[in-house]
Amino acid sequence: MVKRFEMGVSGASSSPGYEGILGSLAACSSQSNAFAWSDYIHLVDNKLRDSIPDYQYSRDLMRLSPAALTGAMDCLYLVQQLRESRKILISNAMGSITFVIWAHYILGLNVLITTKVSSTIAFGDEHDPHVLIVWSDLTPYAASLYPVSSRKEHDLQPSIQLLDEDMSVILDLAPDSERWGDITVETRFPLLGYGATYLHRMFNADIITKDLDPIYEESVKLIIAIAIWVSRRVDRNIDIYITSPGNEVISLPSPQRIISIEIWRILASAKIIFSNMFSAADTPTINSYVEHLSQGPLDETSLPSVCTSFLKKVPIKRRHSSPGKRYIFHLRCLASMVLVFSFVPEIENCSGLPLREVEHVEHGFQHAFHKACKDLGERLRLKHDTIFCEIGNYLSRHKIPENVFLYCDFGWSVYFDTFGDRDPTQVKPQLAHVRKGVPTNRKTMERKMFICDSHMTPSPLSGWRDVRKDDRQLIRGREYVPRSSATASRTDFWSTGAQAFQYAMYFRVNPKQEWREHGCEPFQAFSYCCNMQNKLWETFTTAPCDHSLSDLKGPVKLGMDAAVALGWINDESKIEQVTERFLIFLTKGEPGVRWLAAGASVWLGRECRAVESQTHPEVRVREVMLRTEDCCDSCALEQTAAVPGNHYWILIL
Repeated sequence: MVKRFEMGVSGASSSPGYEGILGSLAACSSQSNAFAWSDYIHLVDNKLRDSIPDYQYSRDLMRLSPAALTGAMDCLYLVQQLRESRKILISNAMGSITFVIWAHYILGLNVLITTKVSSTIAFGDEHDPHVLIVWSDLTPYAASLYPVSSRKEHDLQPSIQLLDEDMSVILDLAPDSERWGDITVETRFPLLGYGATYLHRMFNADIITKDLDPIYEESVKLIIAIAIWVSRRVDRNIDIYITSPGNEVISLPSPQRIISIEIWRILASAKIIFSNMFSAADTPTINSYVEHLSQGPLDETSLPSVCTSFLKKVPIKRRHSSPGKRYIFHLRCLASMVLVFSFVPEIENCSGLPLREVEHVEHGFQHAFHKACKDLGERLRLKHDTIFCEIGNYLSRHKIPENVFLYCDFGWSVYFDTFGDRDPTQVKPQLAHVRKGVPTNRKTMERKMFICDSHMTPSPLSGWRDVRKDDRQLIRGREYVPRSSATASRTDFWSTGAQAFQYAMYFRVNPKQEWREHGCEPFQAFSYCCNMQNKLWETFTTAPCDHSLSDLKGPVKLGMDAAVALGWINDESKIEQVTERFLIFLTKGEPGVRWLAAGASVWLGRECRAVESQTHPEVRVREVMLRTEDCCDSCALEQTAAVPGNHYWILIL
């Protein structure tokens, strides 16, 4: 915009500033995401591939230089208005795919590409072209390992000329050697068929591989097999560190929290990612590959014959990396993608999710996944936000800020499973939801790219005290009656920040009479999505039992190693006095109470510690078990007691 203003273009204005441009671009990306850019890229790319020998796709075919962008903004408009008397001549192939889509498929202009080998490539009427592109080979630049700024950027940039009906030059926009800038391109493709596009480009990088070549189908089977194989070794990554009475940092053992991923979720993910290359009939072969991988990791010597036969035809271009090693690396990258999107429940509704071309490097999740692929004994450990961040990485190159539980870009949103008004036992923190839409204030129509935990505490509601007494009553004996010690109502509070909407859950807790008799009065409490995502990540949930819950209405037996607390305890000094191995919080039938009890329990489990003995400090950490609706209280106690290890527990029943 500044350049057009400096050139004196009619109607041009000075820059609106960084924030103004950023806001406009964000609005454009979210409102124009439905435009099928990837479909048009495929159309142009396939036509160029069929017409030009030794054609290779390069990002430079999508990238516009500053001069080309300025020229396109002005010249394309003039040509569209004066079709019979104006033409555009572009000197080389840089940005040619973008020019074809912009000029032909959006503006309806005729585009003609001239090459040294073939005569012409026409998009529209070749006898009446409006845009002429002189094709040149950009492969030497595309294959360079050096960054853009160190290449001969000035030589790579095209010049744009506006011509009259006699082909005389009216306006010549040459590359600006002093101020060419650093414009990069970010090609996006929909989730539907993303993997197919990835494989097609990979197999055509060094040689021409036809669409019916068996290497495609064989690769998809291997990728799915790798994803299933690794999915059997996935855990929640939980590191428990506390400070001993002697101020020594202690790492505490914690029961293994295995993440079970159903195979049908992995197959559903692969079906979307590979589209037509996926075939459900290949399941027996996939299962046999999984069995083979369980005996040893995949390497060049264990590849199927179809793969080894294909790799023999691929030229060796890198001294330290054979075609087989590169092939296996890419298989693992796509397998990691299949596994990541298997955690999205609504994957079938995400076909149009616009994903960017991710540069797969072995760090973070990718490093952990590749490590699990190479070592049979290695388990893939996920943090509470790993899947959320990985999907965000495919959606945008920007880092997700802290305390954000919903992230949006290009008109699509990704958010935690903790976002919503549900019982905490219905939340599966390993899942990440993806849906089309942008967070919007319905009253003001203001939009934000993030929703985060609120940093401000709402004012107390009138008539409710923010004080609780700590003399809770513990019930010890042979039995107890399942019930809730309080009721809770929930209110969602929203506020607007500079970059994000802020959200908090506000609870008004009304203790029942038996809790009131032991000193507890009505109080208020707050909860937050990111905070609860982190806490629920550390909890256990019960498995379904075979009992009919409607018939189980009587008392539940209570062993001598268990105690029941009215409500819940949020004071570490109080819980240290509970010597029983199992401590039960009564929250049955009250989602709001269970939500608050779960948050308090996880915090207590990490803070409580035993009194220092004469010989050494003994640290007692309580794990948290949430009873689900399809499990009775008795079975919940039995399942908790059966967990390996001599752990102390808080049960939210």
